[in-house]
Amino acid sequence: MQALREVVDGIFEELSSPKKLKHQKLAEKWPDIAGPQVAPHTKATLGQDGQINVWVDQSTLAYELMQRYQPALLKRIQAALGEEIKSIRFYVGQLR
Repeated sequence: MQALREVVDGIFEELSSPKKLKHQKLAEKWPDIAGPQVAPHTKATLGQDGQINVWVDQSTLAYELMQRYQPALLKRIQAALGEEIKSIRFYVGQLR
């Protein structure tokens, strides 16, 4: 059985990890990155290996974002989070 201090230290370490901080920063900045018309219909999460996963609630919007706005969104994300973000993938479904 772990001591309470070890458990609490583990929780704080996980909460302050660079990946967790970057995920939080993405969530905070997403409305500015996506814009007021797109943000309510999307949710961005940090994926693996410099990938951003964007959940979109409408297939037509997902197609439009992928075909016309993906390069602009990627540049905005890179400006907000850094150049290590390499790609965006769009998924259609409920926003979680």
